[in-house]
Parts: sequence; structure tokens; C-alpha cells
Amino acid sequence: MDEAARRARERELARERERERQRERGRDGGPERDVGRDGGREGRWGRPPSEVTQVHEPGHLPVEFGRPARHACWDMLPPDTRATLSAKAGRPLAWWAWQDHGGHPAALLIGEQGLCHVNAQLRNGVPEFRGERIRLEPGSLRERTFGGRSAVAPGGALAPGRATATVRQLDLPAGARDVLGHFPFEVQDHLQQPFLAAAGPVTAEWYYEESSGGAHTSHLFILCMRTDRNLTLVEGNRTLPPGAGPDRAQWTAIRCHQARLVPR
Repeated sequence: MDEAARRARERELARERERERQRERGRDGGPERDVGRDGGREGRWGRPPSEVTQVHEPGHLPVEFGRPARHACWDMLPPDTRATLSAKAGRPLAWWAWQDHGGHPAALLIGEQGLCHVNAQLRNGVPEFRGERIRLEPGSLRERTFGGRSAVAPGGALAPGRATATVRQLDLPAGARDVLGHFPFEVQDHLQQPFLAAAGPVTAEWYYEESSGGAHTSHLFILCMRTDRNLTLVEGNRTLPPGAGPDRAQWTAIRCHQARLVPR
């Protein structure tokens, strides 16, 4: 396909995506709502009029069977560490825990007050758990839910929005793009919007679990992206029929959060 044909195809796909966006607005769970305690609505983060986000295709999801899942790793943390982490994060929005390369537990908890990490640092061969918190700006937290639709469209990745707009691809780690690509188009677009004006890379952390039953395979996905000032977060569950690809995925409610971060 030559360059002119490729551009024509991209414009056609973008127009189709815009039509899909219009249809989705009546089905995606309604408008955003604030969850900040002071009722504020700061930082609307409108996208630049000449730019739209890049929609990614689903990537490979390597799964290490036999490793403890997040609940088991969370329980490995000392009780006082778990209590401190929960108190500093506030009401939880999403979390996961894992084992580091040394077999010690670590965790990430995002709550209404902040994003908190905890991991083990060895001192004389004994693990000591140290934490870090990045605070959320009060009143800036917003939540939106999306219904479930398949994540893949014929023709590959495309940019939702105006056909003449410039496609902006964020500087994300490859693994984050792979996970992001499994979410429906509207979710991908919503998560990336706050970073369109960002310069430099976007920090991303993610978690997923896979479980198989007789009738389907289930996945839990959590993805957190942030810069110094903005944070977006998504958690969702999907099911796949036996042998089906991501284009046949069925999602339960997908919860997204956006917030501004307090400068450190």
C-alpha cells in the first residue's frame, strides 16, 4: 500500500471511529463524576484541538503460572506495613502486590489520597519495608465507567476523533502499550488524553491475572500512568470464549480514574 492509500485508509478509519464514539456516548455509563471530597472540578485537561490519541493493538501477555497472585503477596507483607500503606493511600481505588526478584513482597496501592509504593530493602540481610507516597491533589479526582466491547478493529490501530487531526503516540513502555491495547477504544482514548501536552516519557505500571474455566478465560487488568502532575488509572475484567482472540472479548464494568498530582 502506497503512502497516499495508507493516509486515505487512516482517514476512513478515523471517521468510522468518530461515528463509533458518537454511538458509545449513549452506552458508556454516563458522564464523568467527581469523587473528591471538596466537590471541586479542577483540571479539565482538554486535548489540543489539532491532536488525537493513538489507539494501540493488544499485545502479548506472558503469564508465569505458579507464582503467587496479588492477594497472597499482599498477605506476605507485615500487618503494620499494610495498615500504614492503607492509611496513607486513603480509600482504595486499585492495588496489586507481587514478589520481587528476591522473593520479598512489594505492593502498589492507589487511593483517594495518594499513590503508595512499598518494597523490601535488605539491611544486614534482613528485609525492611520502606514506602513512598505521591499525593493526589484534593478535589481533582474524577471517575468514569465504561461498558464492555471488543478492543480490536479491522485495519489495526487508529486515532479516534477528527480525520484531519495529528495522531499523538505517547512515550510509553512497550509493556504498557501491550496492556493498554487490550482495552476498548474509548478507554484507551480517555486514559491518554491528560498526557497529550506532556513532554517526555509517561511512567506506567500495570498488573494482570489470567484464570481459566471450562467455558471461558478471564483476565483482570490494572494500568496506572502518570507524569509529575497527572495520573490516570483503569481496572477492568474481561472474559474470552475458548480459543477466541481479544476482538471477541466481553468486559464487565471498566472503572477509570483521573487526578492531578501534588508536585514533590
